[in-house]
Amino acid sequence: MTMLSYLNSKKNLLVFLYFFVFFFIGYSIFPDYGISLDEDNTRLGGFVSLKYIFEIFFPQHISSIDEIIIVPSMSDWNEWAIGPIFDIPTAYLEWILQIEDSRDFYLMRHFVNFLFFFVSVYFFFLLIKQRYNSWIIGILGSTFLIFSPRIFAHSFYNNKDIVFMSLFIITLYTGIKLLKKPNFINAIYFSFTSALAIDIRVSGLVLPTLILLFYIMNMLHDSDYKKKTIKPLLVFLLTAPIFITFFWPSLWQNPLTKFVEAFSSLSNFDVNIFNLYLGEYIAAKNLPWHYPIVWIFISTPFLYLILFVIGFIFILRRLIKRVSNFEDNNSYNDVWRGDDEFYDLVVLSSLLAPLIYIISFNSTLYDGWRHLYFIYPSFLMISLFGFHIIKILYFKKRKNLLLIITFLLISPTGIWMIQNHPYQNIYFNFIVGKDYKNKFEVDYWGLSNLEALEQIAKNDDRKVNVSSVGTSDLSISKAFLLKKYRNKISVTNQIENSHYIINHYRNWLGQDVNINFTTPSNYIKYYEIKVDDVTINTVYKKID
Repeated sequence: MTMLSYLNSKKNLLVFLYFFVFFFIGYSIFPDYGISLDEDNTRLGGFVSLKYIFEIFFPQHISSIDEIIIVPSMSDWNEWAIGPIFDIPTAYLEWILQIEDSRDFYLMRHFVNFLFFFVSVYFFFLLIKQRYNSWIIGILGSTFLIFSPRIFAHSFYNNKDIVFMSLFIITLYTGIKLLKKPNFINAIYFSFTSALAIDIRVSGLVLPTLILLFYIMNMLHDSDYKKKTIKPLLVFLLTAPIFITFFWPSLWQNPLTKFVEAFSSLSNFDVNIFNLYLGEYIAAKNLPWHYPIVWIFISTPFLYLILFVIGFIFILRRLIKRVSNFEDNNSYNDVWRGDDEFYDLVVLSSLLAPLIYIISFNSTLYDGWRHLYFIYPSFLMISLFGFHIIKILYFKKRKNLLLIITFLLISPTGIWMIQNHPYQNIYFNFIVGKDYKNKFEVDYWGLSNLEALEQIAKNDDRKVNVSSVGTSDLSISKAFLLKKYRNKISVTNQIENSHYIINHYRNWLGQDVNINFTTPSNYIKYYEIKVDDVTINTVYKKID
């Protein structure tokens, strides 16, 4: 029995063990990560929606929410257009479980964040397994996703971009199922998952729009397909708006108008934020077209980039060839031949359409390319197609060897992730060079502030005042400290009255960076946090 035959005989057990180990690792390390600057605001938004729901259906419980947190009414909530699909369930869990300590309710949210990612990795496995009819390639693809350092780190605290990416993966899976087997059940599944994705970010509309375009193309091409699929299409078109509205309370009073308003805010946000990009501070509302592309190519493991380029070239060349030879009613010369090519075209579209939209409309982006994380799974699927091409061209009779080589090439990324835990969010590949802190944002969300505060509280017996330079919110990091440390820290905006100053090298003001990063001369360097010998956070102590 060959090694591959033996593995296939144990595939169910091996797949279970793979995901069990992944879950166990995530469960073990999720408390290690700091807290991002946005998490207090998204928690607040969850309680705004939950209180609104209670006002309509459970008015007897409104006072119990007021005991937890004071929130504005839905009509006064400025951020109602942000989808609440993560924040309502976590607010409800905090309420029903009566979680009182700030560290505990943020930890709960981090664990739920990881659960979204965990489930999506399994659906990603199913997508790859379905495309290549190989559970081993499915495991390889899942490893690509897990061994993406920035994605992995964000999976524990980024309740916007990673949750959206996770729902995008699941929606892509249900969308492809609907295209391959149009029926009522698959239409409902796709409608449901599409609504969840849209209700975390309105840009989730891109995937159901693309799937419907391919659906209609199939209908126009095949008369038999048309007869079988009109009803499932109508089911989707009817149920999707219902699901979208049901899961988004701020739409309830005027669904269509509110949804259009939310969609209109998609391209540009009224934010006065500057990004450090290629060594210059550039307004987030006026970025060069190549901003997201450069970020993708400097923060993705190099192996995935090489495989992506190969896969992208082959898919694009094949598509151009099909289109140039297109003849009506001749299936052999159609735009795609068979399910596999159709699958690849859907994936390619789900990558390019959002990217083209964002570049064309000069959408506001900040903090790297996190707003585009949802296209990363499609990026990896094209990378896996590149792997597939290499296997066909050079390893047709040595598939096992290629798998072994690929897993070995991934291992340095995994080692880097272990060595730099829990700061995988700072990952850059070698393309960026050594001086990347002066070219690009590093710890833009202030995750390292937690460790900085811990070091102060552990080593100073006094109750101390702590302030920051740059644009940082130490209060939320303080809320995430253990209670015994929390009581020793007082956050202040008055630098001159601070015992310690923290600098995590982020300044939204851009042009005033030198002023805002200035530390008074009567402070000395006390503690540094480094990734790859690059300082991402510095603590300064006042000289007595």
